[in-house]
Amino acid sequence: MPGPDPAPATSTTHAPARAWLRPALLLVGGALLTLLMVLADQLIAALAVGAFSLFMASWTSPLRSGPHTPLASAQERARGADGTAPTIVLWAPGDPASARLQAAIRAPREDLIWVNVFKDPAAQQLLGRYGGERMLPLALQGEDAARIDNVSELFAFQDRARPDGAPGGAAGAGPTTPDPGADPSGRAEERGEDEPGSPRA
Repeated sequence: MPGPDPAPATSTTHAPARAWLRPALLLVGGALLTLLMVLADQLIAALAVGAFSLFMASWTSPLRSGPHTPLASAQERARGADGTAPTIVLWAPGDPASARLQAAIRAPREDLIWVNVFKDPAAQQLLGRYGGERMLPLALQGEDAARIDNVSELFAFQDRARPDGAPGGAAGAGPTTPDPGADPSGRAEERGEDEPGSPRA
């Protein structure tokens, strides 16, 4: 009796070592500054600096979780969309531009699909075709792609990449019905004047 089919092998990708440099510097720098403030008896300021350093180190760390949809699922959803296809955004935790863009767009949007390149080898390969991590965050709309620095650039890219809607034609004036009492010749007859040859009262 044949056994169950083996699970398909899935490849994984990991964050590069340089992605850990920024959070490590923030953590070490924050720890040193906190220590100096403790030695100066600035306990409240030391607590605030320590908490802020931990927050920034975790926010810029590759370990930070964020919105992620596999690239294959994102592309399938974009192809099968009714009407305007959503925009796929490749991002990476630890990338400052990606962090700024996600901080500006907090609520989920139906027109955006986020793909974490550190969790998807196919997305990382696709990113490499456009220049690698220096292009993050990378917006994809059909055959168009662009690096995005802020929300305004993202919306402008969507306006450029998406096909324009069908222009609304102005309705022309329909046929008019002539007034039954109007003169068909279009000449108005002046009242109060006698016609030639007409008998006077």
